[in-house]
Amino acid sequence: MSAGDDAIEAAALWCVQLSEGELDEQDWRRFEAWLETPGHAGLFQDAAAVWQASGAVGDWPEVIALRTRALNRFGNAKQRRWPVASPGRLKWATGYAAALLLVVTVTLFWYGNRPRQYETGIGERQVAVLADGSHVSLDAVTAMKVRMKDEGRQVELVEGRAKFDVAKDPLRPFTVAAGDKLIVAVGTSFSVELIGGQVRVVLYEGQVEVRDRADTARVAGAAARRLVMRPGSELVGAVGSSEPAQLTRPDLSQSLSWEQGLVNFEGEPLARAVERMNRYSAKRIRIADPALGAIRVDGVYRAGDLDAFVEGITALHPVRQNTLGDEIVLQGK
Repeated sequence: MSAGDDAIEAAALWCVQLSEGELDEQDWRRFEAWLETPGHAGLFQDAAAVWQASGAVGDWPEVIALRTRALNRFGNAKQRRWPVASPGRLKWATGYAAALLLVVTVTLFWYGNRPRQYETGIGERQVAVLADGSHVSLDAVTAMKVRMKDEGRQVELVEGRAKFDVAKDPLRPFTVAAGDKLIVAVGTSFSVELIGGQVRVVLYEGQVEVRDRADTARVAGAAARRLVMRPGSELVGAVGSSEPAQLTRPDLSQSLSWEQGLVNFEGEPLARAVERMNRYSAKRIRIADPALGAIRVDGVYRAGDLDAFVEGITALHPVRQNTLGDEIVLQGK
């Protein structure tokens, strides 16, 4: 059993003890100390919620099967220990059986609601098919979490870039959380990227609505920021900024060049161009002088070909390179 499983079981057992009111002063100190461990308070809240709602899941086939096996094992062990059960032992057995059921139920809930994670490494791209039939193309150095629920399909883009071709399901909105933005769609095609402290959304087909993730926490009367995007547009918003996001009209074919292993720059700041190129090679580029990051870069490069990229930069701009091991340092001339 893993450390995570141990914590889930402990949360369930604490819940059972508290429900029976059997904690003395020493137990309370142990319980409070257990809660102070990061993550334990959340697990206990989940266990308490499941305990209160356990009647609603008691007839799940998985719960019935696991409960039956657990109680049978417990019954066999009890018979070997105590051929004749006393009232005290019977009370203990009943409490232990309830704890076993709660552990099973909490574990099922926890694993059932755990997001599925997708990750790509340096220079790696991946195409994933989600449970609802949606297709996702992940760029290099990208991580996302996916939860498929009855009421909605939820994706969190943790880093990098991904393109989503969403399966139509009007009853279950498809949302992508990235930075401080939430992109809401039903059946459409769009990409989302986190880069240089920005969220960038490109819409290829259909329609999406971009919201501030803080909308749900706003006080009454505060204006919510919601923007409807049309096909062929790109939204660029700085994460954490009070400034409204900007809409532009990009070259859609160029914006998808990364799916063919190419990196296309058109007036791109050098700092952002370097961040993108570094996704594709273990060799890294570092800008020594921050002022160089504002230089505008143009050109199409093969993903991972840092030498060609640096050669182009140094030929066209007042920049020189200095190679230090696996790092290319860009400096002003």
